[in-house]
Amino acid sequence: MVLRLIFVGGISELYRELEEYYLTRLKSILKTELLEVPESKAASPERRLQEEAIRIRKLLKGNVYVTDARGTLINDDFMLWLVKSSMYDDISIVVGGPYGVASEVGGERISFSKLTFPHDLFRIMLLEQLYRQALALRGVKYKK
Repeated sequence: MVLRLIFVGGISELYRELEEYYLTRLKSILKTELLEVPESKAASPERRLQEEAIRIRKLLKGNVYVTDARGTLINDDFMLWLVKSSMYDDISIVVGGPYGVASEVGGERISFSKLTFPHDLFRIMLLEQLYRQALALRGVKYKK
């Protein structure tokens, strides 16, 4: 089964090497796909969300989780369960752009924190957490 990470927009050069570091390691443990949806250039936030939702929905596979600061606050146990579940089921995790993700995308809304993070930094945080939990499933101690 596959763990599909869907991001609205790209990542800056500054963070690209770190993203590749975690993604390469994660892929060595779990079947993982990283997909990017172009950020809409529409003038209104509502139109942007609609356009991005259409693109996102075409990529969804299996159980869907959407990151949202107003979503259910998750912890390490949830992340471990999510990684373990991706070994048996398709899982899609969606990270929106500046205006979030339209409700039409569906899925369970989850939150890492009540804080707001820069998009590029959050991509790295998500990959690091997934990698950390994948190592835990293998019984490998993670270096802190």
